[in-house]
Amino acid sequence: MPALLEAPKAQGCGSPDSGATPVSLDDLVVAMGKRFQAEYIEGAIPYLRQSEPKLWAQLEALDQEESLEALLAYERLFFEGLRRYLCRLEAQRQAA
Repeated sequence: MPALLEAPKAQGCGSPDSGATPVSLDDLVVAMGKRFQAEYIEGAIPYLRQSEPKLWAQLEALDQEESLEALLAYERLFFEGLRRYLCRLEAQRQAA
């Protein structure tokens, strides 16, 4: 197995002249909203409020924060809630 003796040099990472345009938190929120709209399943919000109160409380708390970390955590948690809702719907469908 080859060994890496020297760390590769990252070009343009974090340097002001890297050419990357910084994205505002507002733009990231809009993009997240579009992903939510594309993946949303009817009834998920009422389900989360009623059947997943701990998850819903975490979402509400994250919604109050204005940071990239909170935004990423919110998105991850929301999609986890959607996954749980889908599992519940599937279980109900199989039971019927």
